[in-house]
Amino acid sequence: MTRTKKLLCIAAAVVALLGCALCVSRTANAADKVPASTAQPSPLKPPATGQINVAFIISDGADVIDIAGAHEVFGDSMLTSKGKPWHEADGDDMVMPFNTYTVSDSLKPVNAGGLTIVPDYSFATAPKPQIIVIPAQRGRSDSQKAWLLENSATADVTMSVCTGASMLAKYGLLDGLTATTHHMYAANMQKQSPTVHFISGTRFVDHGKVATAGGLTSGIDLALHIVERYYGREVAQSTADFLEYGGELWKSPEFGQVKPVVAAK
Repeated sequence: MTRTKKLLCIAAAVVALLGCALCVSRTANAADKVPASTAQPSPLKPPATGQINVAFIISDGADVIDIAGAHEVFGDSMLTSKGKPWHEADGDDMVMPFNTYTVSDSLKPVNAGGLTIVPDYSFATAPKPQIIVIPAQRGRSDSQKAWLLENSATADVTMSVCTGASMLAKYGLLDGLTATTHHMYAANMQKQSPTVHFISGTRFVDHGKVATAGGLTSGIDLALHIVERYYGREVAQSTADFLEYGGELWKSPEFGQVKPVVAAK
């Protein structure tokens, strides 16, 4: 082989290696920009006695299905006193493990898109929750913020549905985390909350202590996922069966390409 041919071969090899390195770099950078939302948080331990308190924060403009979807999941979760799914009761005592209630600034009726809801408790009188659910809503207040920050610190899970994620973001509970929300509002929310990394293509994102669901019916999937974290797949599936809910994305929330949301201009 002539000297010229050797030099050409060496040059081609160098170019190929540089191309591979560039490809790896691009792949790594892309992966960094799209954090996985499939991580499975650790199981949650039910209390030895009593029910699990589930508090729904509500105010004027609260979205009905954001409340009702998750409320129905927790309210209809049933198991036997031995921890088996409800359809295996066989005469065993039935247990309703979740206690759901609404909480607001006062007991004044809340206008939830034309449906009037009377809160069960004010922030001053509400029982201490293990789960906090935040549906989309307009209301923000000092008492709401103080209650949420105090109770989310000790709750097992604080979850939002749809644009309820804006409350978590506003109060600093999503700083540095990935999150999701309704696809129509994601870009604007990303602009308003640059410390949060909003992603699309998934029904929910669960970081263990805090979780966010996408729009509307996504709250059903996240609620079923939380039931599973407490009581396992069989009990969660039996709850979905009772609801006649055929969706499967609560088991594997990705429905498309998970990608970062670009902030609105």
